[in-house]
Amino acid sequence: MVTLKKTGIYFCAIMLSCAVLSTAAMAGGPPLKQNACGACHKDYGAIMPKKHPDMGKGAPCLTCHAPDAARGEATKFSTEVHKVHQTGKIKQECSACHAL
Repeated sequence: MVTLKKTGIYFCAIMLSCAVLSTAAMAGGPPLKQNACGACHKDYGAIMPKKHPDMGKGAPCLTCHAPDAARGEATKFSTEVHKVHQTGKIKQECSACHAL
């Protein structure tokens, strides 16, 4: 009976460890493709909000808006980008930007 309890405790510990590690690994979402924004957007100035600082001819968005996987939650930038690309005029599949 004691061996069965130990086995159960070890199994639960392993499962909990796997859950924590997988959550930490995927906290930032699926990885992005190379040049995810630039593949479709050639002129960033045309899509920026009026209050956005001038970026010149094309510093990639993620230069400044990199996700923080340690936070385990979406950033304001990520939330807005997903909202625009999933409910806007042009609906994109996740695989358009993410390497799934």
